[in-house]
Amino acid sequence: MRSREWSASNVSGPWLTARMNHPTEIGASDGGASAAELARERLLDQAHELQAAQARAEAGLIETVVRTVDNAVAHPEIELVSGDPRPTDADYAARSAVLGLSLELAVSEDQVRTLLDEGRMLANLLPATWAAFRAGEITHQKTRVILKHFRKLPIDEEVQLYFDRVMAEAGRVVNVKQLGRKAARLAERLGERPLDVVHAEAAAARRVWVDIEEGTGMAYFTAYLHADQALLAKARVDALARTLNDANLPDAERRTADQKRADVTADVLIGKGEPNEARPHVNVYVPLSNLAHCPEEVKPASINGVVPISAARARELVGASPTLTRIFTDPVDGAVLGIGRKKYVPSADLRRFVLARDEICATPGCTRGGEDCDLDHRIDFSLGGETSADNLTPRCPKDHTVKHATRWAVETRQTAAGTTEVWSSPGGRRYWDRTLDPPPRSRRPRPPIPDEAPF
Repeated sequence: MRSREWSASNVSGPWLTARMNHPTEIGASDGGASAAELARERLLDQAHELQAAQARAEAGLIETVVRTVDNAVAHPEIELVSGDPRPTDADYAARSAVLGLSLELAVSEDQVRTLLDEGRMLANLLPATWAAFRAGEITHQKTRVILKHFRKLPIDEEVQLYFDRVMAEAGRVVNVKQLGRKAARLAERLGERPLDVVHAEAAAARRVWVDIEEGTGMAYFTAYLHADQALLAKARVDALARTLNDANLPDAERRTADQKRADVTADVLIGKGEPNEARPHVNVYVPLSNLAHCPEEVKPASINGVVPISAARARELVGASPTLTRIFTDPVDGAVLGIGRKKYVPSADLRRFVLARDEICATPGCTRGGEDCDLDHRIDFSLGGETSADNLTPRCPKDHTVKHATRWAVETRQTAAGTTEVWSSPGGRRYWDRTLDPPPRSRRPRPPIPDEAPF
């Protein structure tokens, strides 16, 4: 620990001591407040109290998440199948507890892990922020802002506690955006780390990811890069976009500068027209009604069974790309009719059929695409289960591990929408996927709307 002392005098600004006074008694002294004015002040107080109650509830949820997982780790026998202790027991018990929380709260397992990480950091490293959050004095959103910038600090208890105290106080009196600016400046002042060290830590997190925008057939492609690389890449995209000339195209087909940059970026990354053009395997699920230009297709076309695309885009992909598997589905119930081209290796053909049929991980609440999943035997192979389409289903690796290493029990159930899985927790709670595809739209013509009301 460094000997340097940190105090409020190290950071100037009236925001450190300013406090907001929330009106709780008005109209008592002047006697002239109208009923509407009194109602306004009561509603403001009520809004403030509801916000505080929400913060207390969210802090309580985080605390409960931590205690649930810690209880499973301390007593792995309540989560795991009986047997000799293994070094992995604590990890498997934690995974089992996270799955249980995910299903009980109807949130993703990643969201549960985020709450778990926040709770442990707050309780162990930021006592002032944690106390203010639990008391309802700062919101969960502000707490997350403080945590974000806290992670930038050096491992120095004195510095960390000082940052915690100052930001917990600031969080009570400023809004989220102001708090973010103040936390960033204070973390920078307290960091005192060489730029090359900070850069190396940030560069270790460089990555590429895709965020699907629901309901549009579009997605965000994001890359976290070295700043110089990002600027050079942007300059190249700008230069290539300027070479595109749409002057001879109809007005409706002319692209804006941003649209040209987006198209250029896609072409460069895919390697369009080059010998090494990207040719990944992509499943495009196309109801036959889409190809027939039927205006009332029951189920939209999709990529890998997850990303909806328009009928026009589906027809374009099916007709133009040799790298796609065409999986044609019945326009009434979505059943797989064929996969476009035949395979002669049975295992590959079987896998392709199962992934086409099930599309995503079979575990309730999981949305991992089938291409990223294992093929799991519903009835264990060691217990007589066959390697057949009826007994195989996609299972993401983490859920696959939980299914076999813990006391979770899985059985299948037939519903009107097909086969679904029922997961029974070690404590006997049962969960299954209750989501259903929208019912087929009526093909009967809509009756005309009468000119006058029928009464």
